[in-house]
Amino acid sequence: QKNWVAMLPAIEFAINSARSEITGYAPFFLNNRRMLRSMIWDNATKTEYPGVRVFAMRMKQAIISAHDSILESWVKQTRDANRKRRTIPFTEKDLVYI
Repeated sequence: QKNWVAMLPAIEFAINSARSEITGYAPFFLNNRRMLRSMIWDNATKTEYPGVRVFAMRMKQAIISAHDSILESWVKQTRDANRKRRTIPFTEKDLVYI
C-alpha cells in the first residue's frame, strides 16, 4: 500500500475509538473521559460542501477498513494462541497461585 502515511490519522482514529473486550472501554475514552464523535453528518445535503463530503467519505472508508483489519488481527491472534494452548494439568486440591 502506497498511501499509508495519508491513512495514519484515520487508522489512529479507528484504534482509539475501538472498544477493548478486556476493559470494555475505548483508549480515547480512558484518556479523555469522553468518546470521539463520528464523522457522519445527517443534516448536510449532497450539494453542500462537496469537498468536505468527499474527504469525510474517504476517511470513513479508511476507518472502516482499519477497524475491520483490527478485528481480523484479533481473531487471528486468538486463533493462533488457542492453537498452541494446552489443557490445564491441575486437579482438585492442587496448590496453585491465583
